[in-house]
Amino acid sequence: MRHDLLADVFSAIKNAESVGKREIIVGSSNLVKNILNILKEKGYIEGYNVLIRNNYQELKVKLKNKINELKVVKPRHSFKKKELVKYKFRYLPGENVGFLFISTSKSKIITDRDLKDEGGIIIGYVY
Repeated sequence: MRHDLLADVFSAIKNAESVGKREIIVGSSNLVKNILNILKEKGYIEGYNVLIRNNYQELKVKLKNKINELKVVKPRHSFKKKELVKYKFRYLPGENVGFLFISTSKSKIITDRDLKDEGGIIIGYVY
């Protein structure tokens, strides 16, 4: 039984990359698709395809073996724009290395570098 689909997807991707797999099949949700779109845009994965098996939607993710760390943040932290630096130092290894995944008040998933003058909730990180 799954409790956190995003954490399951992140650990599956991380484990597959550590053993050198090129493709993996993971569960699907709108949040997972949005995060995978960001990972594709930033060059961490090649892309993904939607598969439908037994009335259940799954995603076939094509990997590039470029991810060193991919984790969700639990508990999720809400923050204001001026507090973001504190979380960057906590979760990312250095300046301009990796991204924080942030959910904004407009129900968008963006990275910390795309964040305008607003706060949000930190979902996870990659580098």
